Amino acid sequence: MRVSDLIIEHSLQLRLETPTGPKRLAQEITRCAPTEHLDPTPFLDPNVLLLTAGIGMNFSEQSIWDGYVERLARVPVAALGFAVGIAHAELPRGLVEACASHDLPLLEVPASVPLLKIDQYVEGMLEAEQIARYDRGWSLADECARLASRGAEVATLLAAIYAALELPVAVYDAFDSLIAQYPESVTWREGKSRAAQPDVLAMPLPMGLSQPCQLAVRLYGSASEIEALLAPVSSILALQLNRSVAVDANSHHDMQRFVNRCIAWSEATRSDVADAFHELGLSRRAETSLVVADLRGEHAAAAWKLRIALHDAFNDVRVTEIDDRLIALAQFPRDEPLRFTERLEQLQPNLPLVFRPPTRTIDELRIALVHALDLVRHVEHPVTAPALGLGAVVAAAAGRGARESAERFLAPLLEHDEQRTTELLPTLRVWLRNDAQPSRTCEELFIHRNSLSYRLRRIEQLLGLPLDTLDGKATCLLALRLVDLEPY
Repeated sequence: MRVSDLIIEHSLQLRLETPTGPKRLAQEITRCAPTEHLDPTPFLDPNVLLLTAGIGMNFSEQSIWDGYVERLARVPVAALGFAVGIAHAELPRGLVEACASHDLPLLEVPASVPLLKIDQYVEGMLEAEQIARYDRGWSLADECARLASRGAEVATLLAAIYAALELPVAVYDAFDSLIAQYPESVTWREGKSRAAQPDVLAMPLPMGLSQPCQLAVRLYGSASEIEALLAPVSSILALQLNRSVAVDANSHHDMQRFVNRCIAWSEATRSDVADAFHELGLSRRAETSLVVADLRGEHAAAAWKLRIALHDAFNDVRVTEIDDRLIALAQFPRDEPLRFTERLEQLQPNLPLVFRPPTRTIDELRIALVHALDLVRHVEHPVTAPALGLGAVVAAAAGRGARESAERFLAPLLEHDEQRTTELLPTLRVWLRNDAQPSRTCEELFIHRNSLSYRLRRIEQLLGLPLDTLDGKATCLLALRLVDLEPY
């Protein structure tokens, strides 16, 4: 929103009363400031549009008008809108001369146009421009996410940013060394001399590091507009740097080691898991939240959105990607977990994702991680995991000899099916999967209800336990889960 935009808006009927040049009229307006203070400058921000009817300005001395306008120009304000017909029948001559002297655009507001109308128009236009910048920024982020999901290099992403901004861009590491830039013809300073580089906007990239890389933009205009455009795409750059430049390689490998020890129940002890957690640099006294997301196929580009959400919601985050699954540990939340889960649901409604609210101990975190890795394979949208999951309990038990016991327990059914070509074991699976409901089980197996009853009685005889009790059903369910257990 520029001063010149106000002048050409016919509905406002504003008239420029000073010989102002095009460069001055191209000044951006940050907001409106209606006021009748004789000295409003202590309350003004730079580049506001000051609106006044001149109530109380009943002076004729040129020096007073000069002093008034000089203070406004020192702020500086973008323009002065002066309403006639309320306190002044026409623009005071002293005000016109003072504005011309200090190169402050003076706009005459006719009596037929209320100052409130101008205020509403400017604020509406500023809001529309802000929304447009927001949309433009996310469009750029989506384009870069598409490129990143196809394995694009960091330089390719910088080229896409340059095409959108038409401004040279570069990435520095934590030691002020240049990692990548676009275009190559532009000269960037490195090391200690980088701080003296003029007209450069530097934005830290959200990489979960105490000393992250920075995105640098050579400025030829407003820094605030560029920052708004680059905020979403900065996380994509951070993600791509973590992948291709390996500035966060140590954390990535430490996360992989922690995950591998958590799921290796038979090989890794509690002490092994605790040591791996300690190597992550996370606090053992703080509660730890967990996120597991399936990024296969169309969901690959969602990784950067998840990183944005995690770093916005938590102060300390560790992230890795293993076999198309993003796994994150997070501590010290900035907001309530409920709001974070709501944001995840809005982020990408069809993303297979499991969020586990804060865990208090290493053992609880280990169980939660194994459960989330199992649960994410069965969901089609973001879900909050319960405090305990059967899959994690089964995995924990499998590492302590339970799997072998389950195989021996179910062996009579397997042997019976092989020798007599029956389907007792598949029948048990379907029956339990359908919550022991006879009608649903018969419908899936295409058998009569009497046939199902016969098979269940035969299963009871071979296993030596009743299936009409909760204990019997639970034992069979656990046994089947144990023998079907797959590695994560």
